[in-house]
Amino acid sequence: MIGVVARTLRRLSAAAAGAAAVEFALIIPVLAAMAVGVMQYGGLVLAYQQMHNGIASGAVYVMRGGSDATAIHDITVGGWPHRPSDGVVVVVQACSCAGVSASCTTLCVDGTYPKHFTTISATGTYTGPFATQSMAATQVVRTQ
Repeated sequence: MIGVVARTLRRLSAAAAGAAAVEFALIIPVLAAMAVGVMQYGGLVLAYQQMHNGIASGAVYVMRGGSDATAIHDITVGGWPHRPSDGVVVVVQACSCAGVSASCTTLCVDGTYPKHFTTISATGTYTGPFATQSMAATQVVRTQ
């Protein structure tokens, strides 16, 4: 009995006809899954980076002295190439004195200028070839 099994195994191990086709059939699902992942998530990374570059453009404008919220919004939107149709940019400006919310137009109680913060946020949905994914990014710039 063991001799029959040994002869059969030797005969099968020596046969090479069709081995490449079997190996290809075994590996193609793995390669296809990797290709799908690269297409889906590679596009997502690219879209997120483009959104972040737009936010960075608005932040640079603020750091160079810009303070108009509408201009910050427009620069951020302009710096976001291939913005999705639901892409939204929100600019919020706020001031604080000693960690407490304060008016931006008056001095703090201790006579110092209030700390001025500009928050630029963006959201959007990446629609890839196989799925959709929401994206969000925020940058806070302290200017005073």
